[in-house]
Amino acid sequence: MPQILLSNDDKTISEIDSLLELSKIYKFNVEIESAIEVAYLALDKSININYSEGKAAAYLNLAQTLFYLGSYEKSLEYLSFTEKEPYFANNIYTQFEISRIRGQIFTYLKLEKQSIREFQKCISIANQIESKSQRDYGLSMSYENLSVVYGRLDMPDSVFYFLNKNKDLLESIDESLAYRSMVNMYSSFGKWHAEKNEFELAEDYFAKTLQIAEKYQYPYLSQAYTFMGNMEMSRDNNDSALIYYNKALENLEITKIKGEYSLVYQSLSELYDKVGLTDSARIYREEQSLIENELSEQREKSVGKALEVFLNEEKRNQNIQKEQSEKIIIILVASILAFILLTLIISRKVHKSMLKKKENLKNELNESIKEVEQKKIEARVLEKKINESFNEVIELAKSSNPAFLKRFSEIYSKETEKILEKHPNLTNSELILCALIFLNFSTKDIAAYTFVEHRSVQTKKSRLRKKLNLPAGSSLEIYLHSFSKNQI
Repeated sequence: MPQILLSNDDKTISEIDSLLELSKIYKFNVEIESAIEVAYLALDKSININYSEGKAAAYLNLAQTLFYLGSYEKSLEYLSFTEKEPYFANNIYTQFEISRIRGQIFTYLKLEKQSIREFQKCISIANQIESKSQRDYGLSMSYENLSVVYGRLDMPDSVFYFLNKNKDLLESIDESLAYRSMVNMYSSFGKWHAEKNEFELAEDYFAKTLQIAEKYQYPYLSQAYTFMGNMEMSRDNNDSALIYYNKALENLEITKIKGEYSLVYQSLSELYDKVGLTDSARIYREEQSLIENELSEQREKSVGKALEVFLNEEKRNQNIQKEQSEKIIIILVASILAFILLTLIISRKVHKSMLKKKENLKNELNESIKEVEQKKIEARVLEKKINESFNEVIELAKSSNPAFLKRFSEIYSKETEKILEKHPNLTNSELILCALIFLNFSTKDIAAYTFVEHRSVQTKKSRLRKKLNLPAGSSLEIYLHSFSKNQI
């Protein structure tokens, strides 16, 4: 039956398009539950007026978010719903997105051969997209996904080939449009070279990663910091590795990407095992176990019985599409109300059940937690000697105390001697700036604690790079840390 849109539905279509855009924003910010909720609302409105484009986009958004939650079977089912919409047949970009998501699902199901076929299909589809920005995006995502799949298959030559394909493409695009993909691409190159002990190249790529992220205020850096921490640990720069792992955790507190906590906790436990702090290592292994359990519970909560009821209702509605439009609307309204009611009831039950499970877990782990806390106290005593001087010099810096530089030179005497030996013409003010950067103070923090404008600090950094004979845009932090001895 041809799609009929009445003129008084124009406002509803505008609302649907706005909801779909909001769902994409939530998805980009990794707010998965909000993305699903808004997509369902857009789907509801689209069904009421038989708006095929809205239904296709909503189904596609739901397929993507369900994939993020690990519900691969349901995600594939929603992709099937998308393909059944009339809008799908005439929209090449939607066809690309379906193949891309399906390929990602196959990858996580360890069906690598099938996923490679899907991503190769993505390349073919992307080349047919008229919009250059969408075409470039499609090709870039295809290259990135293929590099991931070949990495799982332990085929390094293919990984490197597609990394370079993606690099050539992204560096030909306006940076302001491609910076998100460039951050991921450069950090992947840094990881690649670090694993091959090509540390100078790795540092260059990590510097580019941080430079672009800072330039565009891109918040997602936890993966890059983890890669940098792994590089430093591999060459026994354990203090630097710890700094980067802590930066990764701080970034995750902002982005709330729970799936990456486990990797950082694992790296921290390996680091502490390496330096002999077995109690700290055990604590982070337990943190890793807790977050993995929490992620599993959240996935179960998000793809429960309520979603199955909704999918069954959607299938039933598709079988009665030839009936009178008024009857269809009545059935859809009743179904949506029932879905909302069931969702509320089940959500409350699940919430209560989760609270009870968490309480039981807390009780069961009570004794273990007490023991862990005692070990933490012991660990703090051991670490106090390491951290005491560091905290002291941090406070001197924050208060702009005149004794800061002297105390820094005492605590980091070897590093200070090496810096001055290589750059004897540095002034006291330049040494202070070096010290603040070495201590990982951001440009914003330096401006605040030294009572100068943010732009002035950027200017001073640029001048310092020139005086240190560093290329424009290079990382002062990485350079100054290269003077550090291997210690933690």
